[in-house]
Amino acid sequence: MENSAEVPAGQRAGRDRKGKAQKGTRKQQGELAEMGFMFKAAGLGFGVAKPWGDSERYDYILDSGHRLWRVQVKSTYVARSPWYSVNATGNSRDKQKKSYTADEIDILVAYIVAEDAWYVVPVAAFAPCRHLYFFPLGSKKKGGRYEKYREAWDLMKAGPGNRNLENSQILGHLLPR
Repeated sequence: MENSAEVPAGQRAGRDRKGKAQKGTRKQQGELAEMGFMFKAAGLGFGVAKPWGDSERYDYILDSGHRLWRVQVKSTYVARSPWYSVNATGNSRDKQKKSYTADEIDILVAYIVAEDAWYVVPVAAFAPCRHLYFFPLGSKKKGGRYEKYREAWDLMKAGPGNRNLENSQILGHLLPR
């Protein structure tokens, strides 16, 4: 390589020199979605913190000013016509794929990249499901069961009296009411 700072085309996500989309690896796609999440959440006024390492079941902690939220970010780039799906599972401490629970996360944020659609889904709305299906273009009775969570960032922004904030069993008793 002439320029040592240049990453070979097959190893990067984004666009090549001719403007053609480069998908990158699944890990790189997930990293790009997480970067988009940080930008989106910070732009909406949340404090955003990333825990050191990747041993926790959540990816981020969001500070709404009233509460801290444990957030798991998932993304998908590919439609499974007419829906998109994300796995609501992650590796547990014993390395098995297990569904997320309210003891581990408060919110799962799903990013449908092709539609630029964000779904902010409380864990109580999907646990113990292992797969979530989204219909951002309609169908499945006008959007499916998670359509009401599209861009539902306000679930985490409301004041301390909002019953929607009572989802966290771990953080709920640590924070002032």
